[in-house]
Amino acid sequence: MNKKEPRNITLKQVLLWFTGLLMASLLVVNFFLNVSSAKSYMQQQLGSHAQDAATSLGLLLSTVIEASDLVSAELMIDAMFDHGYYRHIIYYDVNGQAKVLRHAPMKIEGVPSWFVEQIALEAPEGKAEIMNGWAQLGSVSVMSHPGYAYIKLWESLKVELVWFALIAAVAFLVMQLVITTILLPLTRIENQAKAVRNRDFSYRAPMPKTRELKRVAVAMNSMSDRLGKMFSEQLSLIEHLRAQSFHDPITGLGNRAEFDGRLKAELESQQSAAVGSLCLIQLGDFGNYNQQHGRRSGDDLLVAMAEEIKASVAPIAGAFVARRSGSDFSVFLPGVVDDQADKFASELLHKLSGLHLVKQMCRNDVLHIGVASTLTNMPLPVFLSEADMALRSAQAAGPNGWQRYVTDSSFATPGEAVRQANEWQQILLDTLAEKNITFHYQPVYSGDRSTILHHQVLSRIEVNGELVVAGAFIPMAERFSMLADFDRLVVEKIIGLAESRGDERRYCVNLSVHSLADERFVEWFLIKMQQHPEAARSLIFEVSEYSLQLASEALERVVAASSTLGYEVSIDKFGVAAVPFAYLQHLSIHYIKVDHSFIRDIQHSRDNQFFLRSVLQIAHGQDIQVIAVGVEFEDEWDSIEPLGIDGAMGYYLGRPQEHTD
Repeated sequence: MNKKEPRNITLKQVLLWFTGLLMASLLVVNFFLNVSSAKSYMQQQLGSHAQDAATSLGLLLSTVIEASDLVSAELMIDAMFDHGYYRHIIYYDVNGQAKVLRHAPMKIEGVPSWFVEQIALEAPEGKAEIMNGWAQLGSVSVMSHPGYAYIKLWESLKVELVWFALIAAVAFLVMQLVITTILLPLTRIENQAKAVRNRDFSYRAPMPKTRELKRVAVAMNSMSDRLGKMFSEQLSLIEHLRAQSFHDPITGLGNRAEFDGRLKAELESQQSAAVGSLCLIQLGDFGNYNQQHGRRSGDDLLVAMAEEIKASVAPIAGAFVARRSGSDFSVFLPGVVDDQADKFASELLHKLSGLHLVKQMCRNDVLHIGVASTLTNMPLPVFLSEADMALRSAQAAGPNGWQRYVTDSSFATPGEAVRQANEWQQILLDTLAEKNITFHYQPVYSGDRSTILHHQVLSRIEVNGELVVAGAFIPMAERFSMLADFDRLVVEKIIGLAESRGDERRYCVNLSVHSLADERFVEWFLIKMQQHPEAARSLIFEVSEYSLQLASEALERVVAASSTLGYEVSIDKFGVAAVPFAYLQHLSIHYIKVDHSFIRDIQHSRDNQFFLRSVLQIAHGQDIQVIAVGVEFEDEWDSIEPLGIDGAMGYYLGRPQEHTD
């Protein structure tokens, strides 16, 4: 599970703390200087007050002391003591003996004792001699009471603290505003760096007003432009070289080599049983058409036929088309058999016959289609031969038409005969009602085979006591619009499995294109992931590259939600959907699984080796892991391992098992 990263302090926080502490220090120092200054002033005032009082009292007492009137002297001293604010007033005779003493306790109302202890005002003593002419009659000592000074200082302190708090708050807000404004360009540059990390090179940082940050923004924008250009050029180069190797230059379809390689991988794969139909399409007398109408018109005819064929197969996920040679085309329809294949051939023949350029030939015996179907693996030459025999039968019949190759064993699977469509429908309904689906798990190993990255989840259903692989029942589920229901069942069961185990195992589950195209399924899926966050973090959801053509908006939504909900996303059948690889820039996917047609016999194909090496280079630059699918022989593994593959799966590395232990 992912560990929570420690939170680092930001530059804004550092600047705010530094400037805040600096401002606070200045205010505190200023505060203490003000208190010290006020204390010194108060002490001077106390001393001056005491000395003035002593001098004045000495003059007043001189007449009564001369007359030895001690009572009048006491009355004068009492009058001054009662109407002033003194700590003590003392009259000494000429011998230094205290004759009159008035003393007030050190009691201060409204001032905390700790404040009095900390400030500790020292009230100076004022002294004056009592004279009669040149004769000394005695002396007086006066000390002002510091209580009033303490009260004034305490009130001043409270006012200072209020102003200190207000100034500090205003200063902090101003500093925050100023620092935020100054650092805003840095935030935008940071966002640009994050966008580059996420393969988005379109973000541009605005130009700051400060010279230094402006230079950084210019450098970042320039770097982003260069990276985006390099990435686009890299993608264009790979697609161009791939097109040169595997595509027909006139129609843009795959060529014969690419088609046969992919079909061979489908038919001979040990991963699953091949189910589907092969159509061979031939326009007769094409050489004569070129002579009569010119080569350019002939090319236009081929392009028109190619566009019509592509449009016809577009709704069928995983279908692929090629121009074999001249006016010959081939189509493989995965999961399409029986009456569905018949319907496809009939409709395609009707559409091609209606093309304006075909009608120019003024013949109704030039367009023919041969169809062969299979429910199990078979050698490529045998499958092509069956479709070719069906094509020859259609041509022998004369007019534009199609024929299907049929034998008693054409639709036999090991141990059972083909079931009729209504039987399959009931089987699938019962399976959904009883939730009777089981899993096998195939390990996906790391590039050095030291660890298992995750387990590929392979669905099985039980029919008459036998387990039927997904390749056999999924086409029927698609036919009866049950794929979303089966995907719901699989997701629910794998969530339960992940939660019950509670360990570090990770599981990869395939979601069909039809489910992604169902808005209700996508809503349900995202809610389910939100409800089970722990399970979501152990799951990888795999979607076919064809999803980018048939359900691109839903796929983008699922990928975007993965960062917050915790699951990861993998693109399956990478490289065969004729989709520009530019989507790797803006989709934050985690894995791409290279289609097994590129892995089959890769030791003999320099083109496929170059393709895989280029994909690795691009993917690693986007922080995407590349996994090779269908590694079934040692020679294939020996060829891909040195390329730096991130992971691989196939019968050579590990067969599907009932348990992950």
